[in-house]
Amino acid sequence: MESQDPAQALLRYEAELVAAGSAAEAAFVAVNRLGSILPFRLAVLLRPDPVRHARVAAVSHLYEVDENAPFAQWLGRLARHAGNDELALLSAAGIPAELAQDWAEWLPEHAALCRLSTPAGALVGWLLVAFEQPLPEPAQALLRLAARQVTLVLGAWQARRWFGLGALRRVFTRKVVLAAGLALGLLMLVPVRLTSLSPAEVSPLAPASVTAPTEGVLARFHVPPNTVVRAGDLVASMDDTVLRNRHAVSLKGLEIARAELARAGSKAFGDDQSRADLLTLKARVDEKQAEVAYTEDLLGRIQLRAPRAGLVIYSHPDEWIGRTLVTGERVASVADPAHAGLTIHVPADDAIAWQRGAEVRFFQNVAPLQALDARVTEIGYEAEQTVDAGLAYVLRAEFAAGTELPRLGMRGTAKVHGESVPLGYYLLRRPLASLRRLLGL
Repeated sequence: MESQDPAQALLRYEAELVAAGSAAEAAFVAVNRLGSILPFRLAVLLRPDPVRHARVAAVSHLYEVDENAPFAQWLGRLARHAGNDELALLSAAGIPAELAQDWAEWLPEHAALCRLSTPAGALVGWLLVAFEQPLPEPAQALLRLAARQVTLVLGAWQARRWFGLGALRRVFTRKVVLAAGLALGLLMLVPVRLTSLSPAEVSPLAPASVTAPTEGVLARFHVPPNTVVRAGDLVASMDDTVLRNRHAVSLKGLEIARAELARAGSKAFGDDQSRADLLTLKARVDEKQAEVAYTEDLLGRIQLRAPRAGLVIYSHPDEWIGRTLVTGERVASVADPAHAGLTIHVPADDAIAWQRGAEVRFFQNVAPLQALDARVTEIGYEAEQTVDAGLAYVLRAEFAAGTELPRLGMRGTAKVHGESVPLGYYLLRRPLASLRRLLGL
């Protein structure tokens, strides 16, 4: 290499560092263009690493660096041992034995390690330069100047990063960490209300049921769903074919029983056997009369009427017409629209300790930004299988006085408030419960 003015070489070296388009490119220039200032055998740039203390960022005459290679790991241990001086002259004789035994494999006899620290004290890395001959004083001064230029350029790139280890170390001092930990601990003790978010539906508070009086098939509905009816209005009818045939058979049986009783009565004056059968035949007539009265009563009850005034509530008629009903099965409900509340299905995993009178905030799906206030009036103490929330506890609530009641059947989300607990328990309750289930504790 031709001899050149050291000052011009330093200026050219600095210009190439400044012209680099990234921190990685600057590191590449730092180790590969250093030869224009000092003749060397090997140059390595190391950057700080929170796990390994130092990692290899660039090696002279190499385009890519494997950070997990044995040579890179050995250099990280070397920087950890001798990386606190601004310029440390190293040799195999001046380092610990576990590092010295591999020196001859990786480096020549002489080396210099420069600690790259900005004027503000931020560490940006180390520059290791290996030489075949001992480094004289003038060469050491040139190396210090070159290292200072590398420090300024890499420090500028590090300052541009939003997240840097050096910035964290400057901001999060021991006092700041202790103060933040104390503040966080006090914050975790702030009392907050336990809450659970659950699906809810506007439902009648005291509905009257329209039920099937006997087994049979539902024939038709006389009013559509959500129709206002008066007490006694016809709501639905059951198919009367079976009952009418049964009533006709009962009438025929009553006629036969009466005829047999009349014939035995006419023979009773001269026939002791006929006189003895009179009581049996009279009992049979009474039985047939009771059966006729029962079927007549059933025929009168297959017309399902509203037990009270209100709104008729049931699903689509096509789901009921032609369906075989059992005795007592509910077909529809009649509810007062002005007496509505909430039915809340709280999933079993979200259950908390509730009390009667607990505060409820109801957010309708059609108006998610408006909340209605309510109070819990009934708590189910046994979880039930529900459609919306699976295995869930059923809670019922009444709206606050003066609330404009929503339409029956409206759905939304209910926020049920529980007791006050520390904020730390509020945040960790579910993670701890999941961890307990995972570990089987």
